[in-house]
This record gives sequence, structure tokens and C-alpha cells, in this order.
Amino acid sequence: MRSKWLIFVLSVCLVSLAQAQSLPDTSFETLLENLFTQQDEDVPYEEQYEILYQLYTQPINLNQANEEELQELFFLSSRQISNLLHYRVRYGDLRTVYELQFIPGFDATTIQQLLPFIAVETIPTDTLSWAERWSRSDKLFILRQATTLETKRGFIPEDTIRDPSPLALFAGSKPQLYSRLRISRRNDFSLGLTLEKDAGEALRWHPKRSQYGADFHSLHAQIQNRGIIKNLLIGDYSLQFGQGLLFGQGFNLGKSAFAVTSVGRTRSQVRPYTASTESGFFRGATATLQKDIDGIQLEITPFVSQQRLDAKLRQQADSSHYFRSLQTSGWHRTRSELASQDQVQERAIGGNVLIKNRNRNGQIGISYVRTEFNYPWQRSDELRYLHEFSGRVNDMWGVFGNYRYRHYHFFGETARSASGGWGTLGGIGASLSSTVEMTWVLRYYSPSFHSFHSNALSEGSRSINEQGFYWGIRLEPFKSAVLSAYYDYFRFPWLRFRVDAPSQGEEMLARLDYRLTRWTNVFAQIRHEQKAINVDLDSLSVNIPLPGDKRQLALGVTHSPTEGLRLNTRWQHTAYALNQETSRGWVIAQDVTYQQNRWKTDLRFALFDTETFNTRQFLYENDLLYSFSIPAYSGQGSRVYWVLRYKLNRHLSFWTKIGRTVYDDREVIGSSHDAIDSNTRTDIRAQVIVKF
Repeated sequence: MRSKWLIFVLSVCLVSLAQAQSLPDTSFETLLENLFTQQDEDVPYEEQYEILYQLYTQPINLNQANEEELQELFFLSSRQISNLLHYRVRYGDLRTVYELQFIPGFDATTIQQLLPFIAVETIPTDTLSWAERWSRSDKLFILRQATTLETKRGFIPEDTIRDPSPLALFAGSKPQLYSRLRISRRNDFSLGLTLEKDAGEALRWHPKRSQYGADFHSLHAQIQNRGIIKNLLIGDYSLQFGQGLLFGQGFNLGKSAFAVTSVGRTRSQVRPYTASTESGFFRGATATLQKDIDGIQLEITPFVSQQRLDAKLRQQADSSHYFRSLQTSGWHRTRSELASQDQVQERAIGGNVLIKNRNRNGQIGISYVRTEFNYPWQRSDELRYLHEFSGRVNDMWGVFGNYRYRHYHFFGETARSASGGWGTLGGIGASLSSTVEMTWVLRYYSPSFHSFHSNALSEGSRSINEQGFYWGIRLEPFKSAVLSAYYDYFRFPWLRFRVDAPSQGEEMLARLDYRLTRWTNVFAQIRHEQKAINVDLDSLSVNIPLPGDKRQLALGVTHSPTEGLRLNTRWQHTAYALNQETSRGWVIAQDVTYQQNRWKTDLRFALFDTETFNTRQFLYENDLLYSFSIPAYSGQGSRVYWVLRYKLNRHLSFWTKIGRTVYDDREVIGSSHDAIDSNTRTDIRAQVIVKF
């Protein structure tokens, strides 16, 4: 470890030796580093990244965006959005993005965060011909291959002594293959096709099973803003309405360092689904029809969806079949995984009716969804599954609304499932001054509230069996400093996974971002979480839920010493206490990003040491375009990666990433058929991007 420490110290010294100056960094990668400051395995990061990058590549036109579109910029408060719309009415179109500094509430930090996602255009879309729209659209083709140099056990043939013709456990080859074609223009139209084969999956051609080479395919066609048709979409799509109790697919930060603006947003969005995650979307058709009736805007969004899902079918005594759970990994490599592929058919039908008042400062919506499976869903007989959904059909309805009065924002949603379970979320957001914003949210999800497509604010991964209170604050104590914090109390009235009794807990986070100079930013973040978990007490021969206490501290500094060079140093530490025993873990990482002309490169060297699974560290990594990575640093060792990007011309660019992790505490990485009989893992990815 001494040599590793020496390399790390030398890289850190680059920060103190640099003397030149450059403009502050506003890259997409920097935003992601600041955004995903609190990582968790339950969050669908790839889909979050996907939506953010769409905003990045197709910026919002500040001169035409309405309140609904501006809410997509999650770091804007309701007061900032209101002030921007008022400024536009009073003074007309903005001439430049830097005119935002004259609007009350838009500080330097907010404007810097906005720059990658906004533009100022004065030509309305409806004045352009089809040829002009097509020429102004983004046309993109991506081809990617990724592989792990070390061989996993699943690729090794079985015992040749017992079988003279051994077969590997995995059906396909080692490389992961990915391709995408998309042609789109914001608020106008979108056409897209995505294909993916995971490592170990075989390329197959079975049209009857909707398999055309790659294991996963996703297709969509969308048109927008054609008279009464606000949105028409065929293929794969996601829906977001209200607070996400019925429809919460798509982007939702939840609890994060954006303590005020990341919660409480009332959404009404229909998006094409373009991620490669093989679950969490609808497949079929939807449309949004809009009509202005005496100043009141009416929007109706019906939808229909039918798709096949992965599940292991079981047989009852009467030879009928049922399933206990859906499988969402998307892996179809082994015999058992292939046997579970596309076994359950899900049909969903429903819609949403939305009414906006004349002043556009309030709205109310009604949602309904009926979900039907071709086989019954029967949960296990374990006590914790007592209130879970069982059966073939689930009906849900809900009502949501929001109202903005001056600098206060009121929001809420209530929903009911066919079982009689209720889900309710409501709160208030307030801009108390130009430097202080707060949010209060109450939530209640009964143990029998069954919503298959929800993504509302919660501590658990689903909106079920939970009650809670959330409070968030954002303030600027002085110039160049932003303090964000939240406190969340939650209670689980029924049993949960690895918690054999009703329980409660709390979570707190505080983060300070400070611009030390124009070229140097620092941050400090503290997080504390207390949540119950089963503990096996030998003296009682029974599992007893006890409070597990996790404390995390993160420190970081970003410095741009020269034009095109950025240095980022980060340190994280976690302590976890349970049943009078404490474990610890830490990671320290040095990043170097350099860009010159057509070349850009990212380097990282990291050291980590974690004692238990509960103290593992998550750290965002730069990756290939449309690829997202937040690996878990667990055990003891080091990691280095190198990302290289070369832009040949405005049409063609090449990307590659090499990452290598070396463990000092093990000789086998992973488990089961994903295990690698080595203490090193080396991943290589290559990508070609064509813009035409």
C-alpha cells in the first residue's frame, strides 16, 4: 500500500503547484458529480442520467418554456420559475442567458448550474418548415462494446470428467453490445431505436418471441405540439403525473443534496423511454390532447400498454400456474434465467385528466390505471408479505393538485388501490426570502397500498408500508456559499425485509458548497441515518430488530489551474454501529480531467478500505457517453480508470474507458457464476458516436 499512497500524494500535489487561472467548469460531468452526492443501489441511476443528458443535448429555450418545462430544471425553486416568467412578460424575450443575473433569486451558483441546460432562441418552432426542423434536429448513432478481461466462472465449461461435451453456464459471449439510433428535436418530434446484449447473453433470432438478435430492444416514435395534439407516442414510454403515487416513472431525485427543489414537484410528463434498463416503463401507445376552454386549459392523456415480464412460474396442485415475484435484472444468460424470460404478460390501461386554471398558478388532476396479469401473483406465506398484493388485477385511482400563491407552493396527491390501501403525500414549499427556501412534506402509505409504477418520496424502494415527515432547507449564509440540509423521520407500521417488527428511523443530511475563488470550489457533506435491522441474538435464539446507526462524512475540492485542466480530490468516510459493534470504511480519490482541442481525458486513482458491507463507499465515475457508473468500493484495495475521448470532426467521435480494481484482501471477486478467480478486475469499453 505504500507505493499506492505515494502515487496518490503526488497526484494531489498537482493542486497546490498549479498557479494559472481559467474559467469555472460548467461541464455535464461536473454537474453529475455534484448531483449524485448520495448514492444508493436502489436508485435507477441510468434512467436519471438518460433524462438529464437529453436536457443537456437539447437545452430548454428560456424564451418559450412554460412553467411545466422549467420544472424539469430540478434545481430551480418555484419562486425562481415565477420570477423568470414574470420577467419575460414584463421585459420580453431574453437576449442572452447571462441576463438571468438581473432576475431576483438567480444567484451565480444557480446560473452556473443552469448553463448546460438552457438556451436563448427567438425563432418559434411553428414558423419552421419540415426541412428546417429536420436539419435542426439531433441525429445520433452510437455503437458500444464492453468486456471484462478476467473470465467469470459462468464462461468456463463445466466438469469435463462427467460430461465429455462440457457447456459453459452462460449461453452467450463475454462482450456487452449496445447500439442506439435517435433523431429528435425538443418539443417537436423523436424517433429512436435501442438494442442491447448483456455479457453472457446470446444473440438470437426468434420473431415469435420478439427476439431479433439482441436480447433487449426498445423502439419509439413521437410527435409533439400539433394543434390539439400535445403529445403522441407509440412504442416504449414513461409517465409522470402528480407526486408519483400512481405514475412515477422517469426522473425523480428524491432525497438528495438539492434538499428543497428535489421534492414536491407536481409533474405532468410523457417521455419516450430510451434507457437500456429492461424494466420500469410502458410499451404501447399514449397521447395527450389539449384544449383551451375560456382560459382554462384541459389536458387528457389516455394510454395502453402490453408487455411481457420476467418471472419464475410455479405450478399448483390443479396444474395451474402462478408467480411470486417479478425479475427485473434483465439478465438472460443461464438456463434458469432463460426459463424465466417473458413468462408473465402485463396489460395496463388508464389515463389522466389535468385542468389548469386561467392564471396557470394552479392545477388539479385525476388519474386511473388498471393492471392485469395473465397469471396470478401469489406472495409467500411469510408474515411480512401479509398485506402485499395477490391476484391478477389491480385497479388504482388518484387525485393530485398544486397551487402557487406568491412565494408559497402547495402540493399533494391521494391515491387508493383495489385492496383498500391508501397513499397520501402533501406539503408546502416556501421562499421565505431571496436567500432562504424551505419545504415540508408529510406522507402516508398503508401496508396494503399497491402501486406498481409509483416513485414518490419514500425511504423504502416502494411507496408502501411507510409514514414520514420531511423538512428541507436551502440558504445562502453569505456570498459564494450555499448550505442545503434535510431531516426525514420515517416509520414502518408493518414488517419489512430483514426487519421482523414495526420500526422507525430518521435521516439527516447537511451540505455546504463554497466557491473559494472563481476557479476553486470546495464542499463538505455530513449524513446520518438510523434504521432498524434484524440482529441474531444467540442468547434468545431469535432475530430482534435493533437500530443501526450510519454516519458519513464527505469532503472535496475542485480546482481548475489552467485552461482545460480540472483537478478533483474527494474523501469519504463511513461509520456503522449496530448492537454495540462499530465498523468503518473510507475512500480517497484523485481525478484529473484535461481537454485540448479534439482530445479530452479523465484519470482517477482511488484507495479504499471498508470493513463491512454496511460501510462500502459509492463514488460517481466519468464514463462513456450514455453510460453511467457509480461502483461500490468494498473491501481493501485500489482502483484506477482512464477515459479518453477524441473528436475527429463534428460528425464522428471515439470514446474508450479502461478501469482496473485491485483487491488486497481477497483472491476471488464476486460470487456464484459471476465470480472471478483473481484479485483483479479489468473492464474495457469502446464506443463510436456518429452525428449526421
